[in-house]
Amino acid sequence: MKCTLQVITPVHIGNGLKYGPQEFYTGKAKKDGEKIFGRVDVSRFYSNLDDDLRDKFIHNLSTPDFRLDSIKEFKRTARKSVRYKGFLKTDSSEVKEVSEHIKTLDELYIPGSSIKGSIRTALLYEHLSGDELNKISQAVSRKRQRDLKNIIDSFFASDGRDAAKKSIMRFLEVTDTTTCKIPELYSLRVLTVSGNSYSYKSFPIYMEFMPKRKLEFEMNFTYNGMYDRIGLGNKRRLVNPETIKESLYTFSRDYIEHERKFASRYGVRFLKKIYGKLEEKNSPDAPLMRIGHGSGFLATTIGLRFKEDDPMTYESIRKFKRGRSYRYEFPKTRKLIGGRIPPGWVKVIFNEE
Repeated sequence: MKCTLQVITPVHIGNGLKYGPQEFYTGKAKKDGEKIFGRVDVSRFYSNLDDDLRDKFIHNLSTPDFRLDSIKEFKRTARKSVRYKGFLKTDSSEVKEVSEHIKTLDELYIPGSSIKGSIRTALLYEHLSGDELNKISQAVSRKRQRDLKNIIDSFFASDGRDAAKKSIMRFLEVTDTTTCKIPELYSLRVLTVSGNSYSYKSFPIYMEFMPKRKLEFEMNFTYNGMYDRIGLGNKRRLVNPETIKESLYTFSRDYIEHERKFASRYGVRFLKKIYGKLEEKNSPDAPLMRIGHGSGFLATTIGLRFKEDDPMTYESIRKFKRGRSYRYEFPKTRKLIGGRIPPGWVKVIFNEE
């Protein structure tokens, strides 16, 4: 099945690499004067320098505050050695280190594994039975990680002891998305709450993001007789497109409602307004989903199932997660682009074949 992933708020999925101002230059686009940055191929850049400038470059690299922009000759050469360009959505003078978005041939994409992981969480959230939730509660309260894993594995598999081979999720294939050539570089600020108010942590984080756009991917449901031979016939419904739609919608609906209440409780009016708009975009036929950096504990686990209905288990989850407790809301922080926009919200559109 061909699907569309519409990026509603910028998404960051890291590849584990970081770079600093020694590896990019800044400027303005010729057409509209918008701020841009150019990521440099350092090897090509170095080979394009003459001997004197190479020595100067090596010397400057040992200076903590060195920026490629600071020396005219370096910036001129950098423009000839660019790997890719993007839009600069923050103050370049503040950038010390940038987390790179995952890429193929220097073009951004969203991995199918990230999409599939969010689908898996939504299926758990929607379809775990009361008995299974009780078992999870007991495992968490006793801090039995292995028991917790076995419960989850058994939900998807006909045999939890052999989940790698006998999980229904093996029969759901999700491809990587199509690519995007131009990233956007934003600052990410951490909002934290205490009492009935909010504040920001001092130091922002800088990251490349997939900008708002539509990407294509495929979701394939490879059902065949093998399901029955390995005892998965009764789990077939979990990888049905309608079940996936319903589960994504329910999870995002409840999560958005929770975040609206969170914003209201601590007086974060702009965040409440944003989640009101996300609520309007969410629909049973084209549900929203949250992926990537900044999604947080509640968007990537089934913790929300316990938060309102079973506070004692949720408290155990909190301690299990952090190793200690604290007086305020858990989780009490939110990572926001520019201190205002929650990253990672996308809409999944199931196209008719």
